[in-house]
Amino acid sequence: MLLTESGVKLNAQTPPVRREVHDPAAAPMLQLYKRAIKEMKDRPVWDPTSWWFQANIHWTPQQDDSKGCYEINCFNALFQPLPGATAEVLARIQASRRLVAGEVPLDPSVGVGRDRIWLKCPHRTYDFLPWHRVYLYFFERIIESVVGEPFALPYWNYLDTRYRDFPASFRPAKESDGSDNALYYSDRSPLCRDPNDPSVPSSEKPLIRDSDLNWQTAADQRFLERGDVLGLDRGFSFQLESAPHDLVHGRIGVITDQNVPLGMATPALAARDPIFYLHHSNLDRLWEWWRNQPPLEGDPPRTPEYIWTQEPYLFVSPNAQKTGLTAGESFGMVGTAYSYDQLAPVPTAVAGSPLAASSPRPPNRVSRSDDVLSVTPRGSAATQLAPEPGAGAAVASPSSRWILRFSEVSSPAAPSGVFDIYLDGPGAGAVAGQPAGSFALFGTHDHAIAGHAGQTASDKVIEVTNRMRELIAQGIDPASVRITVVSNSTSAAAVRIGRIELFSR
Repeated sequence: MLLTESGVKLNAQTPPVRREVHDPAAAPMLQLYKRAIKEMKDRPVWDPTSWWFQANIHWTPQQDDSKGCYEINCFNALFQPLPGATAEVLARIQASRRLVAGEVPLDPSVGVGRDRIWLKCPHRTYDFLPWHRVYLYFFERIIESVVGEPFALPYWNYLDTRYRDFPASFRPAKESDGSDNALYYSDRSPLCRDPNDPSVPSSEKPLIRDSDLNWQTAADQRFLERGDVLGLDRGFSFQLESAPHDLVHGRIGVITDQNVPLGMATPALAARDPIFYLHHSNLDRLWEWWRNQPPLEGDPPRTPEYIWTQEPYLFVSPNAQKTGLTAGESFGMVGTAYSYDQLAPVPTAVAGSPLAASSPRPPNRVSRSDDVLSVTPRGSAATQLAPEPGAGAAVASPSSRWILRFSEVSSPAAPSGVFDIYLDGPGAGAVAGQPAGSFALFGTHDHAIAGHAGQTASDKVIEVTNRMRELIAQGIDPASVRITVVSNSTSAAAVRIGRIELFSR
């Protein structure tokens, strides 16, 4: 059986349209999606058209999981045929195993190689956006092979203030006729089942909040691979991944009483939840909107092709052939392989936060922390910011925007979970109300292969304009605010924040 397929055709005569999930026009695609999920979940893990195979392309647990894992003994068990399997089935299983595992082992204890098909998601790299774009494209082709009809993923536009709650069609476990709802997934926040759940404090509603999005900071970026915001070496890709990507994952997934992240809270299981693909469809749409913004004078191209190699991202076709596309090939997919009903972050008729590209003023550092902050699991830590030496009085015009930079955020255990940020005046008591901002660390100890278990130090850039304007209106000096970080992380180790700085512009 051939293991390589070439000549992927991206030009469709009528590109299928990805529509917002709440739009009635998206209903036919949702019905096809339900049909596909039901059928795909009944297929064996080794079948490229199974739900589990496709989810495992993103990542798998390390061991002891019947739907996907990568330690060698567990991994081999996934490819054991049922008694009485025909020679044709045996050949398909063997071909699938070679595709999945790759031919070059990374470590004697690990059953996967460098050219594997599973465990491929490239988080915190420049491949994050193009890889997920190609992943969704081939996922749509798999679904088409299952349902026998053209298919386009809907997207969930949580930037729109009307759609901050979980999409209604994904909430109930059962359909009206008593059958299972294929869009339901058990390991989700209670707010994904009932947006008015009385057991969830009002301060934690809605499911997705303004503080989770931080979209404007991403939209402001003039570079994909490096940023000019605060002089930080983080461009659009990294800002978009930090928020809303990580935070939407963190808000939807759950953390057990044994501190185990499940569902969307961990890369190992995220793609098993049907909402995963609608989340990434929206991120892909936002990337395409950003790519089409006119660059300012002197800006580089918004798709800097020099940062990617010509090596294709590897996937598998419905007939178990290796296939793939390069980052460069992915850039022209929108409008040829598929399209969106609209690229604008939110419809122009919808009121809300500013969601357009802008040309931000250079930042001015107003204050900073003098000590390292250590946030324990499910705990909190606070620090008092001190005025930046020689900075003079902070300029606090009504139009000023306020941004926090958390530098050298790290933990040896690579925690999953959300960290909420509260800003108050000096000497404030317990935090209350909505957070001023949030960040998430999307990753677990098993989102690694061959000894790369720790969360490498990273920076978080978070806009806190609304809360700062409230404090200034109360007469509080912007240079002397108190920062409290509250964790719902599962890590066995504390999260270390090396430095916190407040900027205005």
